[in-house]
Amino acid sequence: MSTQEAPRKNTRGQVNAAVNTLGSRIANGTYPEGSTLAIEQELAANLGVGRNALREAVKVLSGKGLISTAPRSGTKVRPRSDWNMLDPDVLAWHADPETATKEFMLDLIELRRIIEPKAAELAARRGDKKDVAEILSAYEAMAGAGADQDKRLEANIDFHTAILKASHNNVLSHFKHAISTYLRAHMRQGEVQSEETNREDLERHHQIAWAIASGKAKTAHSLTVAMLDQNRSHFEGES
Repeated sequence: MSTQEAPRKNTRGQVNAAVNTLGSRIANGTYPEGSTLAIEQELAANLGVGRNALREAVKVLSGKGLISTAPRSGTKVRPRSDWNMLDPDVLAWHADPETATKEFMLDLIELRRIIEPKAAELAARRGDKKDVAEILSAYEAMAGAGADQDKRLEANIDFHTAILKASHNNVLSHFKHAISTYLRAHMRQGEVQSEETNREDLERHHQIAWAIASGKAKTAHSLTVAMLDQNRSHFEGES
């Protein structure tokens, strides 16, 4: 390794750390919409990064729509409506249970209901043997996870990601980040589901998997709608 390469990697690490820290603080409201961030020197010291790294981080966050900069008004947090909410990083910052509000979770469910039933239908029509094998493998991993919630979560994410992939629509496949955020946030909210609820959820996934494997497109669509409606009723029923 050259002597010039190490500082470059160190700077990149500082940039990533600053992006993640500032992005998380903006997403959870520590820095509210419309607020002005501290001056560069003070903010860099607070984050424990160099000023060059901070400037790069600001550029990244500006590209994601979270902040704007101007010579005389400083660096300000933009309205949430301007944020790129489908950006993988922005979604990941919202997976924190304190950031994932009920309204945000309902928005994600609404998005999932628009996207996933059609993806399941397309998967049943277009999925090949490899696609079906990946979906069934993810289901088997869910079923075999037992009480290991982390293992079940990752298998659940793999299941829905495999369905998006099996749709053979390259745009649809990128919605995996939104699904992952919803599932991670839901688990991190700490609610312990009953064994009966877990069995029912597993059975819904099993039915969807076999509808896709059997090429039953309309059934795959309707079963996915029913699953997401169940998710939505859970959040709408909260006080």
